[in-house]
Amino acid sequence: LAASIFHFGDYTIAEAKAHMAAAGLAMRIET
Repeated sequence: LAASIFHFGDYTIAEAKAHMAAAGLAMRIET
């Protein structure tokens, strides 16, 4: 599932990480 949303350009990895961080999951957000 994750591979398909990144492959088809629906979301970027940065967007997915930001969403998971907002939900309270520990994420390493690189700038």
